[in-house]
Amino acid sequence: MRCLTAALSMVSLLGSLPGSMLLAQTPQAPMAHHGLRLPDAFFAGNRAALLAKAKAMGPGTLVVAKSMPTQPSSGDGEHPYRQDSDFYYLTGVEEEHAVALLDADKGTYTLLVQARDPRRETYTGTRLGVAGAKAKGADEAVEYPAAEKTLNEALQRAKRVVFINNFDDAFRLKVLDAVYPKGTVGWKVDYEKILVDGRPIVGEMRVIKQPMEVQMIQRAVDASIEGHLAAMRGSATFTNEGQVAAALEGTVRALGARFLSYQTIAGAGGNGCVLHYPFNDQPITPGSLILMDASGEIGFYTSDITRTWPANGTFTGEQRALYDIVLKAQEAGIQELRPGRPHGASMRAAARVISDGLVDLGLIQGDKEEAFKRGDWNKFLPHGVSHYLGLDVHDAGSYGPADTFHRHAGTRALAAGMVLTMEPGIYIPKGMEGVAAKWQGIGIRIEDVILVTANEPCNLSARLPRRAEDLEALVRGGAKRLK
Repeated sequence: MRCLTAALSMVSLLGSLPGSMLLAQTPQAPMAHHGLRLPDAFFAGNRAALLAKAKAMGPGTLVVAKSMPTQPSSGDGEHPYRQDSDFYYLTGVEEEHAVALLDADKGTYTLLVQARDPRRETYTGTRLGVAGAKAKGADEAVEYPAAEKTLNEALQRAKRVVFINNFDDAFRLKVLDAVYPKGTVGWKVDYEKILVDGRPIVGEMRVIKQPMEVQMIQRAVDASIEGHLAAMRGSATFTNEGQVAAALEGTVRALGARFLSYQTIAGAGGNGCVLHYPFNDQPITPGSLILMDASGEIGFYTSDITRTWPANGTFTGEQRALYDIVLKAQEAGIQELRPGRPHGASMRAAARVISDGLVDLGLIQGDKEEAFKRGDWNKFLPHGVSHYLGLDVHDAGSYGPADTFHRHAGTRALAAGMVLTMEPGIYIPKGMEGVAAKWQGIGIRIEDVILVTANEPCNLSARLPRRAEDLEALVRGGAKRLK
């Protein structure tokens, strides 16, 4: 927490934050954040920045951004609605069937929304309507079905359409037909328009986090830490992975996480070797490790934390040997998350520690330098170790051209204000060829959320223990308390 306070204070930004967002209100003890959102001024600032970019493209530029469509979950149900991150970043609007139009020539923002419908609102809650849209910052608002005409006329007038749409394929085809009508391309001058994919533009805007965003990420991290602690403290009495997952999920929900950042991974024993283990319903066998990769999101901002601990509170010799290598690799990777360092430097640093450590244990054969160059460690670490985090757990933005060292290592130089994960691991599934049985069925990953600052990397999730002995003490202490 201290490093975050220092990072924000250095650029004199703490004083500009609303009172509800100040770090002083983020204590070490649990604190609920139900319904917490960034202020409308945040989204207005993002729109203004995008409008400036659109205006620089030339006259007649129109930005069109589409909300997330609803997703059916069964014959008569839908998944809980979560707004598209790009659309939310620009509008702060949380409801479906919405379109944002930013006219670069006029500098105006028009929001197209669902019509108010008392009958439907009885089931699903109050809709924004025209008044609500204007209250959220829209200069103009139009309800459907009249909004169809507004959209079509705006597309007809535009010479250039900057299109931001991630998931609504039907809407994508509608815009394509409006910009490039069938049977007209190549002969009708009226339709010589330019279509620009606006997603990379907004993605780059999202790479450097504004202080308010860092504050919200910290809250998501804080809630997620409490969830991990609950899972660890109860694990000595748990007999199934589902209980581990439930301990975290119930805790983060109680602290204000309306959504999980991603589907919980709570793999025991060999299931910890499945990178995105989806089931969380198998028995926890005596002596096994529990790998939990799980977090909640607060105010649409995510967290991404992984811990691995012994279910009974004591690492075996093999488990501890591998765990210490992963922890050392994570520390080496974190130290590379500094301004000016390429994104891939952390991958190289973490992989080198893992490679050397596995040579020392005899799991990789030969000279350390040669083994590292051969990439033998890829067998044990099959994923990248760092990605952006923000409104999405794998957040938007470029890592630059890939480093020849590894496909998940980018060459982009890091900058203060970026938030990334650091998550090395070692995975030895049962039946791995050429590995002694005593090592098999062990999966270990350690992951934290790191803010790049002008000085030292700031571990936003450092409050959650990582050292093996601290994890053992937590599990044993929880078991004693529950007796």
